[in-house]
Amino acid sequence: MRKKPLPIYQIQDYNAQDQKEHYFYYSSFSLHLQEHLFIREPHKHDFYIILIVTHGIGTHTIDFKEYEVKPGTIFFMIPGQVHSWQLSDDADGYIIFFTQEFYAKAYPDRKLYSFPFFNTMLHRPVLNISPEDDALLMPVLQKIALEHKASGFMKEVMLSRLLDVLLIELTRLFRHIEHSTEVTGKDHSVLQKLERLIDQHYKEHMPVRFYADCLHVTTRHLNEICKWSLGKTTIELIHFRKVLETKRLLVHSDLTSSQVAAELGFTDNAYFFRFFKKHTGFTPEQFRAEK
Repeated sequence: MRKKPLPIYQIQDYNAQDQKEHYFYYSSFSLHLQEHLFIREPHKHDFYIILIVTHGIGTHTIDFKEYEVKPGTIFFMIPGQVHSWQLSDDADGYIIFFTQEFYAKAYPDRKLYSFPFFNTMLHRPVLNISPEDDALLMPVLQKIALEHKASGFMKEVMLSRLLDVLLIELTRLFRHIEHSTEVTGKDHSVLQKLERLIDQHYKEHMPVRFYADCLHVTTRHLNEICKWSLGKTTIELIHFRKVLETKRLLVHSDLTSSQVAAELGFTDNAYFFRFFKKHTGFTPEQFRAEK
């Protein structure tokens, strides 16, 4: 049976308001699930997501990793990730969508990937908070809900300011709860930019020197930063991104293994098969059959 192309949803698919390129969406999670039944199947988005769960249980699968859903769980997603969920009927909470363009309207020099929870290389996309932590977020969420519903003067500006407050509060919680080794200063900036570069160029099979030159560091120093902070070399991070996209295409498209190889810039099918099996333990067709 032929697969449907993996849908990539935009905020306007959810009846969001304001100008098309500056969309911002807010809803209770229960209402969101009721009004948009199409989101239960695997799909992508072209925007950022914050989901705060207050009721219900289940599982949330993000790029082939399964996470538990329960009250006090917060999920963070970036554009391009594939996700789906299995939830109990009483699932509820708060869900917010927004784009870099919307955020940049108020803060043109700041990037959303500067927040730790939007760094997929550095951190997991989930945070578990206590009822006390949840109480800290409630005033901001309530203000966002009221502002989003109303038609006040400079509404879009106010929403962008409230979004920034929420992101700062979440960053404080994230740093406090995670207790992970925090990469700071120049090294942190290098890793943020490296993630963007890999995402842009992984199909081109560029050498590590290409990334180091773009980041104005030596290949040795770049490897040291990656190894110390992430436990992986630069080439391992590049390979991880290639493998992830291979998995996405194998499971969510009708492309043959050879077509997947071509889509990802592999000119030698035999090498592509060896590469994928080395990193996953499966041939492409075995992986597709398993999923």
